[in-house]
Amino acid sequence: MDDEVARWLADRAVPLDEVGLAAWRPALTGVRVLGVGAAAHGARELLQAGSRLVEFAVEELGVRVVALGTSEAGATGLDAVVRGVGAPGEAVAGLGGWQYDTREVVDLVSRLRDHNELLPETDRIRVVGVDPVRPALSVKALGGYLRAAAPDLLPDARDALADLLDTDPDARVLPARVRDAVVGLHGRMVAEEARLVAETSPARYREALEHAWILARAAEVACAPRVREPRDAEEAEAVPTESAPVLRARLAAEAVGRAAEASGRTPAVVFWGHDDQVRVGDPTTVGRHLRAALGEAYYAVAGLVGEGGTSTVRRRLIGAVRPRPKTLRLPRLSGTVEADLRTALGDEDRLVDLRAARDTGGPVARWAGAPTTTRRLGAVVDSGQLRGRIPLVPDREFDALAHVPRVHPAWIR
Repeated sequence: MDDEVARWLADRAVPLDEVGLAAWRPALTGVRVLGVGAAAHGARELLQAGSRLVEFAVEELGVRVVALGTSEAGATGLDAVVRGVGAPGEAVAGLGGWQYDTREVVDLVSRLRDHNELLPETDRIRVVGVDPVRPALSVKALGGYLRAAAPDLLPDARDALADLLDTDPDARVLPARVRDAVVGLHGRMVAEEARLVAETSPARYREALEHAWILARAAEVACAPRVREPRDAEEAEAVPTESAPVLRARLAAEAVGRAAEASGRTPAVVFWGHDDQVRVGDPTTVGRHLRAALGEAYYAVAGLVGEGGTSTVRRRLIGAVRPRPKTLRLPRLSGTVEADLRTALGDEDRLVDLRAARDTGGPVARWAGAPTTTRRLGAVVDSGQLRGRIPLVPDREFDALAHVPRVHPAWIR
């Protein structure tokens, strides 16, 4: 690394604490959606760093919508909890999948609930999910509402709703009749608003209609064609727009945008998810669609890991369908953006604003815009990925880098 770049990084990077983040705040002027990413799901200190950024957005920037890169349906339970109904642990477990079912996430939800107790009801924080998958909670909620209020609407959609009960992101493609029935049910509920409100109440109708909207989106993804995982950036750019991965990302971005429009604040939303969701990458990334919709009003922060240990699921050809995460070692990797940051910043958790780097010109801007590599782990990995390097042009995909040099496995519950 160029000495001038190392000095600039050391001078301009801010600690991930109250004082450091306050110094970063001017970089967020005009931002509507703040994306907070994580390169691995099961790294304790990375989850804690993400939590600090979420709480900074809520407490210091005035954000009132926390959007999580998890199930839209499941997150309705989290929203109830932060508004005082239900237990944080049970709501987090209801998201499905292990990625968010950690003590660190439960602690954040508990703190958001405590923060809401100090706010007037009209100014309280909302939690929403944006990923149109795992819709079982909405199936059950909508089914209960319609059985009581309008049982005549159920027969045409009953089988389709049942098909959605067990739909994981990688499940088989469902037939188009499922999408048609569920989208049609949402349309009938809109058309029969007056009757449904009279049978229940405006609040209960709005809640049921929201579940129907969530299910219509989940059905679109469940019925969309699957594609093999792209092997490189060129293949990723060529993934068909009607395929499930691209549709899923686009719908997630629309959910974030919908929440931002409803908020009316600036910033409006903090979007916390995996780096592969938050980054401005290929069409299968949510950040790509947010940047297209919002331009520079979308600001994406990468959460990077230097070394240590993490919890994740090892991919196996034979074994349990849903195995438990295990502790895996993450060696330090040379030739990566993490290695550069470790050289310049040492062992402290720090954040670097890449927009400022881009504006400097000279060696610093060239470093930010030069191809390098990074480490990024999904929910399921094979042994090669632990030491694997993924191509990255830092300032093309992110607006800031939050570097956590050493991590330990998260507390999976």
